Amino acid sequence: MSVFSVEVELRNWQNRFLAAEEQGEDVVCDAIVDTGVTELRLPVEVVERLKLIEVGQMNAPLADGGEQTYRIVGMVEVEVQGRICQVQAIEMPRGSAVLLGAVPLEEMDWHVYPKEGRLGPNPRFPDADGPVLYALRMRAAG
Repeated sequence: MSVFSVEVELRNWQNRFLAAEEQGEDVVCDAIVDTGVTELRLPVEVVERLKLIEVGQMNAPLADGGEQTYRIVGMVEVEVQGRICQVQAIEMPRGSAVLLGAVPLEEMDWHVYPKEGRLGPNPRFPDADGPVLYALRMRAAG
């Protein structure tokens, strides 16, 4: 599988409720599309720029048999090519790459085309009118 990246716009979702001096800055950067990762993963320096707060912690196993504790931060508003979702993120060590995992990709209804190195809209919902809205409309109509 080829590795590719896409441009993402990241915002602290809580900015809308904070005083101007407490708000984080918006960050535009490249993110590696990684369907082997579940969540959005952000390096410390991006978490600091966004001014995200810790909402929890998680322990992850390491290859040497040990465990590492990571902070869960949020909420992050993620925008990729006009599609937006809000997710929590896992804080990674300084200098790590931004990883766009399966959860935000699914929430934005992107299909991954690894051979072509690109994201594409779900063919059933190409106009970002994803399955959640479709299901709600079907329920309302029925």
